[in-house]
Order: sequence, then C-alpha cells, then structure tokens
Amino acid sequence: MEAEREFIEAAVVAFREHLGEALAQMRRADSPASFAEAERTLHALAREVASKLTQNVVQEMCDDDTRKDVATARVRERAARKGVSLRSERRRETDIRTVGGQMIRVTTPYMRASPRGGGNLETRGAQGTGVYPVLDMLGISGRSTPALRLHVALALCEANSVTSAREVLASGGTEIDHKAALRLTYMVTEDALRARERAMRATTSGNDEGEFVGRRVAVAVDGGRVCIRRRVAGRPKKGGRKHFVTEWREPKVLTVYVLGEDGQRDKKVKTVLDGTLGDADAVFALIRYHLLRLGVHRAKEVVFLGDGAKWIWNRTSSLRDALGLPPEQFVEVVDYFHVVERLTEIAQQRSRWSDKQRSTWVDEQKERLMAGAVEEVERAVLDLLKHKKKERDKEATYWSRNRERLRYGTVRDAGLPIGSGAVESSVRRVVNLRMKGASIAWREDHAEGVLHLRAHAKSGRWAELEASVLAETGWRPTARRALLAA
Repeated sequence: MEAEREFIEAAVVAFREHLGEALAQMRRADSPASFAEAERTLHALAREVASKLTQNVVQEMCDDDTRKDVATARVRERAARKGVSLRSERRRETDIRTVGGQMIRVTTPYMRASPRGGGNLETRGAQGTGVYPVLDMLGISGRSTPALRLHVALALCEANSVTSAREVLASGGTEIDHKAALRLTYMVTEDALRARERAMRATTSGNDEGEFVGRRVAVAVDGGRVCIRRRVAGRPKKGGRKHFVTEWREPKVLTVYVLGEDGQRDKKVKTVLDGTLGDADAVFALIRYHLLRLGVHRAKEVVFLGDGAKWIWNRTSSLRDALGLPPEQFVEVVDYFHVVERLTEIAQQRSRWSDKQRSTWVDEQKERLMAGAVEEVERAVLDLLKHKKKERDKEATYWSRNRERLRYGTVRDAGLPIGSGAVESSVRRVVNLRMKGASIAWREDHAEGVLHLRAHAKSGRWAELEASVLAETGWRPTARRALLAA
C-alpha cells in the first residue's frame, strides 16, 4: 500500500501544475467550445497520469524476482513443448503503447532460443523465438498492452475503414498509424480464431446450463460476397507492390436468436452471430458448436431457416441428430420471400400476360402457400412450364424436395417465423457494410478474422470475444527440429 501511495503521489506531483491550469481553464469556460476544449485537456492529462502509473507498476513487476521466476518457468515450459531451449540474456529496454495511446518505456528481463543463430538447428521462423517473460505474463506483446489491441480491433471492426477507425481512436486520444492499427487488429484476430478452433474441438456435448436451454430458438444461415486476394509468384512491380490475383468468395453467416411467445425475436436475449469463409461443412460445424454451447440441444423448439440451396438442407438432418432433437421439435423452413421471388420470376416468363395478370397469379399462389396448399402451387407452376421441359423438371425437383418446408400456414400457427430476414440483415451489417466494396480485397486469413470479430461486435457480444482472446493471448515459440545429417 505504501508503494502504491508513492506511485500515485509521484504521478500527481509531476502533473499537478498542468492539472491546476486545466481546472482553471475549465472554470473560465463561457461557451460550449471553450468548455469542450477544457474537458479534453483535462482528460488528456488524466490519461498521462494513468500512463505514468502503468509504467511504474509494470516496471515494479519486471523488477520483482519472484514474478520473474514464475514468468520464466511458464515460458520455458511452453518452449519445451515445441522443442525450444531458452536462455536468459541481459535486461532490455522496450517501448509499450498503453490503452490511452501513450508510449511508456520499461527495462525488463529477456530470453531467447539457445543456441543463438540456430547452430545445428533450423533457422527460426518469422515470429522468432525471443520473449519478455514478465511482459508475456501480462499479455503485453507487439509493444502493446492487451487492452490497447482490443480497443483498436473493436474500432477497426466497427468503422467502415481503417481511416475512419483511426479518426475515432484519435478523438479519444489514441494516435496510431495505419500499419500499426492493422497489425494490432490482426494480432487479435489470430488469437480469436485460435480460441474458436480450440473451443470447437473441446465442445463434444451440449451445455446443459446454456442460456438458450428451454427456449424456442431460430437458426438461420446465408451467404455474402467478399473479394479475396492471393499472392502469386513474380518480381515486384514498381513501387514494391507484389503480384496478386483476386476472386470472389462467399462468406457464410449464421444467426441464432431466441423467440418470444409471439414468434418475434426476444430482444432481451442477445443474438449470436458468427461466420466463416469455409465450405458448407465448415459453417455447419460452426453452427453445431454454437448450438451445443448455448444449450440448444435442450431447447423447447428449434426452427431452421434458409433459402432453397441444397447445401443447407442436405446437412440439417445431421445437425438435428447432433443435437439429439426429435423431428417434431426441429422445424425446417425455406424462406417465404425467396419462394415468392421464385414465383415472380416464373410469372415474368409469361410474355403475353399483362403486369396485372402476373401480379394476380402470384397473389393467388401466395394465398395457397399460406393456406398450406403447397401441392396446388406446385401444379400451377408446372402447368405454366409445360412447354419448357428443362425448366419444368428443375421446378418439379425443387418443389418435391422442399414440399414440407413450405407449410407456412402451419409454421405461422405454431408461432414460428417464416422468413430469414434476420440473417440477411446480419450479412448486410457484418459483411456488406465493412468487408465488401469497390477496390476492397482481403487476404483470406484476415477476412476470416475480421468477419469473426465484427460478428461479435454487431451482436453485442464483444465482451465474450475479449474473454476468449485474453485466455489465448501469449507468446508462441516457433517449433524447431534438428537438421538431419548429410
């Protein structure tokens, strides 16, 4: 306690004069502009005090022999699992940026792989094998505190560009350049994806205490569009830019939410959003993970919504089996509005019909769908296409495959949704408003990470992501192995 009082007193003394001036400036304020300026000055000084206190505390930890021994033992154990032997070197000075945006400098123990330079071992990987053990214990890496990295990552995920994010950060006192902002964000995405992968492997059964236990749950999945770039061989262009090719990929976004008794989303329970650039099996593995951890295996009722894509409905039975739910508790529904759009396109093919005739025909089929007369709609569709065998066969397959998923009257009577608008809105908010746009191209791993982070930010579950990231944060030694003799 005495040491803490000394730290606080030292910090306050150093800035007492400036704090007095700031308070006097605030008292003299006679307009919104002058008061805003005084308040910002005062908060800037408060950040400096916090930065100084942080520096003192971190330095104290680095000087503590007991803490150093514990931290050293931890990194040695971690390195041993990768076949890396560490040795202590002289203490080093290093700069650290804190969450307030200020840089602090501490002198701290340092360790690196032995023997230096590799010797009879392969050369070290891109990440290297050096570590500050005490700083690693605190999650300080990349010359940044964990709170700063999460703060920057959230800003970059919420804003519509890196420039916008930096402006928001700067307004709060955190000045950071473009490359550093991206570097810190991608450090968070790596930890977040690693944590998700670990959690998925560990989740083999349902969580009986999950927050969705006993509730009526809606699950929906849909895809978006993202431009991915991939490096190719070749000499760099003028200016140092590397050659790359681009391709459009479909990030798949999932939405899980609780239904109230009225069949609408229960806004008291936060929606779960996530996504992946993986294939159909990858997104269903992700859906299975989230449903099990949320306790959906013990849900009162589950409705699964999607468009008519085969890759979705070919996997729902396996998902239901994984949850252990009987068929009567697992309802499959093809999005009503996709079906209406399909009917509209069919009506448009009747070139001799007027707009009113087309509209009348579509309205008639909509009424039949709502009444549960799916077979009558199917006959009407096939009758319109009787002279177009290829299209007729395609529609016959579609309607026979999805017939039981189109009983909208029964679904509505049960108080369940018939549209997948929730996940389409999620695709727009998570993907389209940040990750898709003119001249925007992502590396695949970066896109996967930002998709994961942004899904948590937009669903109000950022605190959950922070917890998983902080549990995963830490130095990871580059594996080494002895070179074979010639």
